[in-house]
Amino acid sequence: MARAPINPAALLWARNVSQVNAEEFARALNVKPTRIAEFEDGSAQPTFRQLALMATKLDRPLGFFFAPPPDVPDVSETADFRGRGYDELPADLVREIRRAEQHRDAMLDLAGPPAKRIPEGAITWKNVAARAAMLRKFFGITDAFVPLESQNNQVFNFWRRLLEENGVLVFQATKISLETFRGLSVHHDELPMILVNGADSALGRTFTLFHEVGHLINRTSGICALRESVDEEAIANNFAASFLMPAPAVRANLDGYVDPEEAAEQLARHFKVSILAAAVRLRRLGVIDEVSLEAVRIASDDNWRRIREEQKKNKGFVPPWRLRYRDLGSTYIGVVVQALEDRRVDLVDATYLLNARLPMVEQLFDEYYRTSGVK
Repeated sequence: MARAPINPAALLWARNVSQVNAEEFARALNVKPTRIAEFEDGSAQPTFRQLALMATKLDRPLGFFFAPPPDVPDVSETADFRGRGYDELPADLVREIRRAEQHRDAMLDLAGPPAKRIPEGAITWKNVAARAAMLRKFFGITDAFVPLESQNNQVFNFWRRLLEENGVLVFQATKISLETFRGLSVHHDELPMILVNGADSALGRTFTLFHEVGHLINRTSGICALRESVDEEAIANNFAASFLMPAPAVRANLDGYVDPEEAAEQLARHFKVSILAAAVRLRRLGVIDEVSLEAVRIASDDNWRRIREEQKKNKGFVPPWRLRYRDLGSTYIGVVVQALEDRRVDLVDATYLLNARLPMVEQLFDEYYRTSGVK
């Protein structure tokens, strides 16, 4: 049987960077872990079928395994603000981070550096409200402004487009649990990047967007679960709440509402955020007490569990190309479409840039043209 003369150092490098342990890797190749050790020390060579399985599992082109490994990892080093910095990141999240970085590099190559850049500077407890107000002013929106869109997904996409128009690239991830992460940010001087978890609700993703923006303004990177047990996370949460629900607008919308839960519901409807986010904002402003906040939190958790159970019962099939469109977003896909129209890339290049086979690429392009890039 023909064997593939791979560079064993390249295989070891790729598996370590992807955070795939030997046991998991062996299962993907249907071999014993000892066989993986032999491939990586050069005492054995894989079959070409096994090489194809390696490439799929480690998300690398076949040719990668025949060359010397790179000098440095191609996955961003991000501080883990979840308070578990000693943990290794799950392999599926590492893959999403690496792909997002590849897409960012492609965006810079095809479209050049962004013309705009969000203002940066240290965010502290003393200036968090001022920093949030500064960002609203930078976007040209008042304290009273809320998106006109009525559907929660549309609201998320409004804020996503606004960020991308101002030099922040946003992607979404599929099939990763919320316990792993809700969002992450990677700071770059040009085109910083946010990755949010598509498993979250649209309102949750909206809040996560601006939580991560808080990290980027602070010139930090991080993988976040939005827990307030870490000070950086608490500040980022407060920044997101201050941006989405400015204090003057909050107080202007509280007239006539005495019951804490009713007040939170009113605030959530007006600003198009979750009821829990609204209640937390009211607590920060001293409008409700901790007992009232906890009551809203319990009711919100119960409601979310019911919604998730109903979603599981009624979950229909979502075409893979539609998930890919959602995850990459119309901004990035539009840049690839323009490059193809300008003949700077061809369809083969597009399959790589969109991480999709040709039939899916055509579906992505059809959807982009059908919606005129608005999603």
